[in-house]
Amino acid sequence: MKTTRFLTCQLAASLALSLLSAGQQEPQATPETGTVPAKPVMRDAATHDDLVIRTRQIEQEKIQPVFTPMENDPAKAYQPQDLISRSDILCFNGIATLVPKRAVIHVPKNMASRIGMQDGAKIVTWPDFLAANRNWVTTSPVSRPQAEGQMPLSEATVKSFEKESRLVVAVYEECPISVLPVQAPEANPNAASK
Repeated sequence: MKTTRFLTCQLAASLALSLLSAGQQEPQATPETGTVPAKPVMRDAATHDDLVIRTRQIEQEKIQPVFTPMENDPAKAYQPQDLISRSDILCFNGIATLVPKRAVIHVPKNMASRIGMQDGAKIVTWPDFLAANRNWVTTSPVSRPQAEGQMPLSEATVKSFEKESRLVVAVYEECPISVLPVQAPEANPNAASK
């Protein structure tokens, strides 16, 4: 029995040695090419600093487009004005709000003093101002084409303003909106020739 164990151990050791020595043999020429395959080149892994340096080099190599300003820059022609100059201010009882110019579409004579800022008034949002001043401010919903001046307000709406004692603000989706004057339809020269 001791002999069997000894032979088993010796056989296992010789098998392990033969496998190790087979893995360390020189590479043989392949029959297809007749050349010995090259050993893979082992390189050090890139460090964080190496990656940062390489990234900076790549970023510096990128060519940035150079923009030259035009003589008549269209962006300068349409610079937005400040918010106050583009707004009407409604103010009463110590609170005020901003609405776009042309959003107030009816002002009774007795309400004219409520347009403009008063000293010491606090600016609040439109919904808060409207809730606090429902007794003298009302809204009139308008469509997008009406606000853009493509369609006039209905005659019934305009006539209702004659009897209205409250200030009327045009709203689109419950927010104040400017109502531009109605544009006259342009005569189509092609329509006359047909």
